Amino acid sequence: MSSAEKEPADNAVAFIAQAAAVSPPAPEPGPATAPPAAAVEPSKSSPAVAAQDGAAAEGGPPDTGDAAMLEARREAETQRNAERDREIVEEFQYLLEKSQQLFSGLSDLPEIGSKYWQPHFQRTFEVYTKLWKFQSQHRVLLEKAEHYGLKRWEVGEIASKIGQLYYRYYLRTSETNYLQEAFVFYDAIRERNYFTGEQEVKNSALMIKKLRYYARFIVVCLQMNNTMMMLQLLEEVKSLIDVYATTFNPVDKMEWSLVVKEMALFMQAVCSPVPTDDSGMPLPVSYRLVPRRRARADRAEPRFRLQEAVVVGNRPTQIKFSELTLDMYYVLQMLEREPSVNVASTTSTPAAIAESTPTAAAETGSAGASEAARSPEMPESATSSVALAQERAANAEGAAPHNPDTARPDSAATGESKDRARERADGEQERAVRRPNPHKYVLYQPSVSQVQVYLANAFREVGDQGCVLLYLSSDGQRADAGDGAAAAAAQYGFIGGISTARRTTGEASQDRSTEQLINTVHPADLVPFTRKPLFLIVESESSLAYKDMPNLFGQPQLSLLSPTQYPVATGSGSMYTFFLHSPAVAFCVLAQIGTMPAAKWAGVERMFGDLEDAAWELLAALPATGAGRFLSDDFLRQIVVRHVLCCVVLGLHVEFTRPEHLPQASPELFAGLAQAPALVRGVRDIAEFCAAAECFRMAEPSRPPSPHALMEPLSTVQPLNIRDPISSERRAAPMDEAAQWMRAAGDEQNTTAGE
Repeated sequence: MSSAEKEPADNAVAFIAQAAAVSPPAPEPGPATAPPAAAVEPSKSSPAVAAQDGAAAEGGPPDTGDAAMLEARREAETQRNAERDREIVEEFQYLLEKSQQLFSGLSDLPEIGSKYWQPHFQRTFEVYTKLWKFQSQHRVLLEKAEHYGLKRWEVGEIASKIGQLYYRYYLRTSETNYLQEAFVFYDAIRERNYFTGEQEVKNSALMIKKLRYYARFIVVCLQMNNTMMMLQLLEEVKSLIDVYATTFNPVDKMEWSLVVKEMALFMQAVCSPVPTDDSGMPLPVSYRLVPRRRARADRAEPRFRLQEAVVVGNRPTQIKFSELTLDMYYVLQMLEREPSVNVASTTSTPAAIAESTPTAAAETGSAGASEAARSPEMPESATSSVALAQERAANAEGAAPHNPDTARPDSAATGESKDRARERADGEQERAVRRPNPHKYVLYQPSVSQVQVYLANAFREVGDQGCVLLYLSSDGQRADAGDGAAAAAAQYGFIGGISTARRTTGEASQDRSTEQLINTVHPADLVPFTRKPLFLIVESESSLAYKDMPNLFGQPQLSLLSPTQYPVATGSGSMYTFFLHSPAVAFCVLAQIGTMPAAKWAGVERMFGDLEDAAWELLAALPATGAGRFLSDDFLRQIVVRHVLCCVVLGLHVEFTRPEHLPQASPELFAGLAQAPALVRGVRDIAEFCAAAECFRMAEPSRPPSPHALMEPLSTVQPLNIRDPISSERRAAPMDEAAQWMRAAGDEQNTTAGE
């Protein structure tokens, strides 16, 4: 890994450690830190003053030469103080203008190619670090009207820009710790009331700044699943819009009302599926990847790692907010790990970001500022950066956090050779700088060319043992079977797929079928990108168009396809994507469960965790070649496990009775798992535990079993012991029984194919 690739993960975390290590400088003398009288009064211990006092005590006239010298010194001191104050103001103005210039340039950076945008982000972080530290040191001087007249809302605007900078860097790197830092800054602005004062009712521009700040803060809280804070911010922003409309009567008051309505609808769609407790509060749900200690099968092939993801959303009728549909929001959540506890972040309190009074700011100097604004490039703290990154990577893998005090002793004490110790250190450092979350491109209503450009860049960035995930959520388009261009294109694999944004052409005589053919991502459009491992998820009415996509280059390829019809309609996005996002909440939606005690909900989550472990045991028996290699990645393994559970749950639901109601996969590696006795029994146990047996088929079906189903009767296989949610038995069927079951299913598939 090159040094340029290590900087975003290594140096960005060093931003916190270096800021905490910087000691506050001593306050400079002058009017900024001392009263005016003290600034011009000479020292009593000086010879000139002593002579003057002696002359006054004797009653004689003072020495005119000494008095002139003292007056000259006072004038020189006053000039030096004025010059220093002028330099401080000029330095602040320079840093402020430079920061605004660099921040404005962020919007012009290309979204592809980290080597193009990362240096600009680093320079912007550095300038804002200096700016925040500088204004914190000289806050008293800058707030004086005769020097600069720094207003409180201007300090809040600087803090808001730093929060935006962290959020944009999170979007670029997919590192959730930067999302936490953005939340810290936004929350500090709200707690310190930086945008509150008399001017907000007199200045419409300031009100607009405050409304935009609230909109950005709500987006950050949405990404962090902070429901309570989102509800509070929504009520506050509604009141602000009422004041804004009443006081100024602006022309954009309807636009802000629509923004608030869009926020409320999106939050309602996200929060309404989650069951509530007896008091009406939403129950806790973890949407991001949580490390689970599962036994991994021994695989001779190198492990895959999901490095790049392209998320495409084009459902105009689906609820959205900030160019983010519900389906896209669910996918982004399940492609991230839960943020780890950052040691340096815990010391960065809102009080350290900005002091409530100018006096406190002057007393603390830069102690709080250095902890508040952190740059992704801090060379002095490289050692701390690696240690923090090691802890984050260890927590992500489910291992014990890195602790220097309890680390392994040196090679001399343990007998370990120096070469082995060096190799171990190199491996730990590589693990420390490794990006824990895949990098994501989020495309809302893109064109076909945009999908191809971002997908091509993702394949360019992926490594030898990396793979790319492509998620498509859009309305379906089918190519017409009649004569014309569509029929000719169907002969070459352009048979329809998901629709994209319409590309306007100058030809008025273009027919509808040709226009649909042009603005559709066909399976043939994705074939060139199968030269590297491709993991495809399609949520569309025409998802089956991607089932028989050819594999011409022999690389691992797997497609998970949603049902083409849903007999049960929900207002919380697509059911299949929602199930991949949170199986427990999706189960409650299917079972129409809206209220549940907190203790019972903990039992449901535990039972679904046991069910995922059982499904993983069955998947571990698959061959570690071809599409089975995707199971070595934590994110992809969780997606496949939840796909299997979705097949089991929907297959048992009384409303899902037709083949088009069930998801599929290509190649069909998991068809037999949908009727695995242990999984079927586990879903029925959950239905009984939730008192929702009427929504599922609790008895054996009278229809003949699927050709992929297990021929062994259900009673001969030990079911999952998950009736008791506190039970410590997480797997009732041993690993050898799972392997025998998979071999039996595979033999049956071969027999069926031979017949």
